[in-house]
Amino acid sequence: MPVQRYRHIGDMPPPPRATSALAGLRAACASTALGSQLAGDRRPPSPGPRGVQRFRSIEDAAAARLRWEADELRGHDGQHLQE
Repeated sequence: MPVQRYRHIGDMPPPPRATSALAGLRAACASTALGSQLAGDRRPPSPGPRGVQRFRSIEDAAAARLRWEADELRGHDGQHLQE
């Protein structure tokens, strides 16, 4: 495909349009359905607290992060995640 350069935007041809707005909607719905099929089952969001947490010390924060990471690796239902 050759590259075309234009000195001014007015020199460019108009972009190609779909024959129907419904064709674009069908394509968007098809890609959404395909994405849902490929994604499979998703885990529920983390049951832990959301938002900003405050800790008394950096050690408490580091310990909380280690607990959170271990929980993420283990999975929320106690099962190890299989990839």
